[in-house]
Amino acid sequence: MSTFFYILLGIILGAGAVWFLMRKKAKELEIELKRIEKEKAEQAGFVSGIDEFNRRMQEVKEERKHKIIATLEQKGKTKTNEVADMFDISRATAFRYLEELEKEGKILQVGAYGRNVEYKAK
Repeated sequence: MSTFFYILLGIILGAGAVWFLMRKKAKELEIELKRIEKEKAEQAGFVSGIDEFNRRMQEVKEERKHKIIATLEQKGKTKTNEVADMFDISRATAFRYLEELEKEGKILQVGAYGRNVEYKAK
């Protein structure tokens, strides 16, 4: 009887843990989706010709990259999620900004890959 009880308890606890993790992931994905939709809406507001759109988007990108560098100089290090939160943009866009800054030689990546990667100013 006690073996059955422990198996049942394990199943219940396991199901609870899976449910909790799935809810957390769903919330993260919902936030990311809202950010992507916001980016699309901002970009739609710039449309008055493709050349004007490209020029404005480049200005926005450069302003954000300068703010990232200023933040790195102040704080010392940052992560992709922090940059995404700073500008309320998707993690993919934040990663592209950080990747460009790294290629330009303005920042250094600490860590190989994943969510634990940090960036610091040179």
